[in-house]
Amino acid sequence: MNNKAKIRKITECGVLMALGLALSFIKLYSLPSGGSVSLGILPLAIIAARYGLKTGIFCGLGFGVLLVANGAKIIHPVQFILDYPLAYASIGLAGLMKWDNGLKATTATTLANLVKLHFHVIAGAVFFADGKENFKEALIFSYGYNCGHLIPETIICAIIVWYIASKHRNLCSQQKLD
Repeated sequence: MNNKAKIRKITECGVLMALGLALSFIKLYSLPSGGSVSLGILPLAIIAARYGLKTGIFCGLGFGVLLVANGAKIIHPVQFILDYPLAYASIGLAGLMKWDNGLKATTATTLANLVKLHFHVIAGAVFFADGKENFKEALIFSYGYNCGHLIPETIICAIIVWYIASKHRNLCSQQKLD
């Protein structure tokens, strides 16, 4: 990859991550112990579609750190790692397949969000559990709690990526920067 292509990729990823951060502050609704419905992950999914799995994961990881720097709730070190860097890095999984059509884009985005859900659920169980004997109940509660905001967010993002991949393929087409 030449320098011009590297600069373009870095710039585009930075702009999309900044857009994701801005969109994460526009919330349809928020839950009392964290979690909200926003479009913050949509630009991360587009990064993954355009530049692939590796770049998508790396930018998602960076995005998780940006969220922490902007006032995230951190209760426990394990919760921090699962809720921010790892959960948002999982959005990079949307780059596992080429977004040739709306169905592939929706499938890739839904898969990435499903993995993200599980990181948030385990982090929530750590957050809500009083001890080892209460972990199973905390896990069940965490599934219910996190599904309350991640399912609507996933549905909204799936609809948007379907539209983008169907009508504006140039926005999500893989970039040939070599």
